[in-house]
Amino acid sequence: MWFSTETAPYDGSVTMFQKSALWLTPLIAAVLIGIAGGALYVTRPPREVPADDPWARMPPPKPHTDHSKLISGELKTGPDVTRKCLECHPDAAKEVMKTEHWTWLGDEAVLPDGRVVQIGKRNVINNFCIHALPNIGECSSCHAGYGWEDEHYTFDEETNVDCLVCHDHSNTYAKGEAGHPLPDVDLVAAAKSVGSPTRVNCGGCHFSGAGGDGVKHGDLDSSLYHPTERIDVHMGRLDFACVTCHRTEHHQIAGCSMSVSTGKRPRVECTDCHAERPHNDDRLDGHTRSVACQTCHIPRMAIDVPTQMYWD
Repeated sequence: MWFSTETAPYDGSVTMFQKSALWLTPLIAAVLIGIAGGALYVTRPPREVPADDPWARMPPPKPHTDHSKLISGELKTGPDVTRKCLECHPDAAKEVMKTEHWTWLGDEAVLPDGRVVQIGKRNVINNFCIHALPNIGECSSCHAGYGWEDEHYTFDEETNVDCLVCHDHSNTYAKGEAGHPLPDVDLVAAAKSVGSPTRVNCGGCHFSGAGGDGVKHGDLDSSLYHPTERIDVHMGRLDFACVTCHRTEHHQIAGCSMSVSTGKRPRVECTDCHAERPHNDDRLDGHTRSVACQTCHIPRMAIDVPTQMYWD
């Protein structure tokens, strides 16, 4: 038997070998896939502990009292509303006055030269609004108080605390110059509507922080008022409010910037609800000590509203 090295002209016919290859190829592919799948199944380590149920770590909902029957009489000013609130919540203003929402200052920090300082919106210069004090009458429309219009503001007056900015549920409350309610706001209706802070309450200031929608903060903008699951899985799928994760004790709200905040204030972390090994797969859980949750689960921010990164 001999073989020629010359190639015969192709006549369009299919050889027996080619016919065999047509049905052998998918068979071989199926066998290889089965072997690979079996290898993965064998090499996957068994899970030692089942993933935690995050709902088990959720705090129970706080009881709500209908205030519509508790508010009576005329309320002409913001401080009038606060006086009415303090009749049943005598410690509320004192608690608020210890928070950054009131002081606009962070925790004490020690400088290299030994000086102790507090840093916050009241005394820092930044590359967006520059500084709050030269325009404090406008900036204080997002202060949790009334009447801050110059450097002589009284921070120890309890009736200057604004309860409605965080607790109004009428969606009609709005603040203007120096943090006073706008003239056309029905303060009685707002006071009767109060409840736990909603996304509208928080977003009224935080979604437009630094002077505009989506300015400076890529994770805070108007798309979070009514977000889809694509924008925020907890709000879009489960209808979470901001305070569902930013839990509050005595008006101290957990959470601050993960990168630039000083001090040791309580932070909001995924493990507040989720286990440190939350996946039903030990191969994924092997990364949780070295890879942040948001690396995989929050790969993008500013999905709908672009973030303004600088002002010229």
